[in-house]
Amino acid sequence: MALFYVDPGKKDGFLYRVFVRFARSRPGQFSAHHINPGIYPWLHRVTGGRYPLVLGRIATAPLVTTGAKSGQPREVQLNCFRDGNDPILIASNYGGPKHPQWYHNLKAHPDCQFGDQKFVATVVTDPDEYARLYGLAEYFYTGYGDDRVKAAAIGRRIPVFRLKPF
Repeated sequence: MALFYVDPGKKDGFLYRVFVRFARSRPGQFSAHHINPGIYPWLHRVTGGRYPLVLGRIATAPLVTTGAKSGQPREVQLNCFRDGNDPILIASNYGGPKHPQWYHNLKAHPDCQFGDQKFVATVVTDPDEYARLYGLAEYFYTGYGDDRVKAAAIGRRIPVFRLKPF
């Protein structure tokens, strides 16, 4: 499936604003933690990657990594946006105390597949570039701002990954 281009600067549409309002609510957070991980991969396959892109500028794609400990393929559906041609991934884990498992997988094995393309993942370490990309992420989905506040309160800095094509 093609990896759709998502412009973080695109103007918000009505469906996107409704989606974000729900996603930031208590029921939306419950859904994001417990329901979406099971149905988003299926919706992505069934719609050819167009869901949830139809809601606005939100796009997801499957990230296939190699397990940090097991060495086995691991797949997770993630939101993304683009900086130029490079997909940007935010390892927010809903602002929780730990990084998501896919973060550890990419750190151990940076070669990955996102959508139907192969990439090499790098963590953004430059403070100015990090601030710029995280600012784009918050504009792309305002919930990333909520996650940053939660993570900062417990002393965690949310990692940002840039994916470069092979």
